[in-house]
Amino acid sequence: MRKFLLLLAIIFVFGCDGLVKDCGEIYAKYSNDGEYFLAVNLSSSKYSKDGEQGGEILADAVVTKSIYDSVNVGDDYCFEN
Repeated sequence: MRKFLLLLAIIFVFGCDGLVKDCGEIYAKYSNDGEYFLAVNLSSSKYSKDGEQGGEILADAVVTKSIYDSVNVGDDYCFEN
């Protein structure tokens, strides 16, 4: 029984990678030194869980050139962080 509980604990600890999927509307696109970035507005009301109104929460996502070229400002975008 102890081995089973130990194995279960190990699977739980190492099975959770801690990545969180964030979604929002692309606020801006920019590049710097050959890297491509999307500024994503995470405080969009359609993604808000509690409906509270507050200031904008922006996050920068580093993306590949192909993703950068395929999306536009105003599009929805989800990324893991």
